[in-house]
Amino acid sequence: MKRLFASLLLAPALVVAGPYDQPYVIIITDTAPAVDPNLRSVLVSRVDDENVLNNIAVVAPGKRKVTLDLPPRQGFNSSTQETLDLDAKACTRYYVMARLDSAVSQRWAPLIRRTEAIGECESRFKLKSAR
Repeated sequence: MKRLFASLLLAPALVVAGPYDQPYVIIITDTAPAVDPNLRSVLVSRVDDENVLNNIAVVAPGKRKVTLDLPPRQGFNSSTQETLDLDAKACTRYYVMARLDSAVSQRWAPLIRRTEAIGECESRFKLKSAR
């Protein structure tokens, strides 16, 4: 009985803070169709050398290095990677894509296609959108 009581007292100390316990940033692939044929969907691979699951990264605000993968296209055998330097603002969702140099090249540049405020984050942490 004493051991059970002692373990219950220590249990709260074992709880680890999650990514949503402080102001956060979401980095995600923009899958909306693009009129520009040189815009392509990418895979969010890593943020600051930490692997990303399910192509969605939830991170703390600040300077981040986001590694993006462009899957192979018709006529090319391999995917390519680029790194995006991002100064991530709190409570913001970033939608990322690739902009091809040309349709016949493997070269491309990472692009933040759009951003939006995360309302529930702003209200929870009482932050005002600065976008």
